[in-house]
Amino acid sequence: MLAEFSVLPLNQHHLSSAVATALSEVKKCQVQYQVGPMSTSIEGHPDQVFLALRKCFEKLAHSHDRVIMTITLDSRLTTAQSLSEMVSSVESQL
Repeated sequence: MLAEFSVLPLNQHHLSSAVATALSEVKKCQVQYQVGPMSTSIEGHPDQVFLALRKCFEKLAHSHDRVIMTITLDSRLTTAQSLSEMVSSVESQL
């Protein structure tokens, strides 16, 4: 399963520390991840992906009054593609 998510603690000018906090939780969940300028992509078994998303949200919700999280999921039953394969596929056509 692939997931792309962004997390936004409100009332915070710079998000880098919140992103770093969220990524510390992702690292514990045995998923691959790729940080982008506006979101993070993760891949792994659905249970691991959902756990990572929940852990990120809970970690930030404990230290901020309000947290917004957007999530896009991609679950493919046939041929699975990794994050790096998806990026390479696009780059090869440029």
